[in-house]
Amino acid sequence: MERVKSELIIASKMLDRLTELSGDELNGARKLYSFFLEALEGETNIAFNVVGAKEFEVAATKVREATEKADLNQYDDAMRLLSEAISQVASTGQRAMQTLKNHNLL
Repeated sequence: MERVKSELIIASKMLDRLTELSGDELNGARKLYSFFLEALEGETNIAFNVVGAKEFEVAATKVREATEKADLNQYDDAMRLLSEAISQVASTGQRAMQTLKNHNLL
């Protein structure tokens, strides 16, 4: 769970840096960024399969959509989608913590 959230934060920071590039640098960076997001989508799907929380499935969809937006140079939309994915994953962690508290395990 935390790994996916960390990778989503890294993805948003990387997206910020893309806006600073141009020309061949930008073309190469966009390809690598797209590969990273595809891998992140895969990690998020694995988390969904292991944990079973619907939020991970929603987050994976947001990452896929962010990849499509980034490929089209629609960086603001991609950033919004990544932020929504982060929120989905964070809410899963919050719910897990609340469950532990309810059972006096924290």
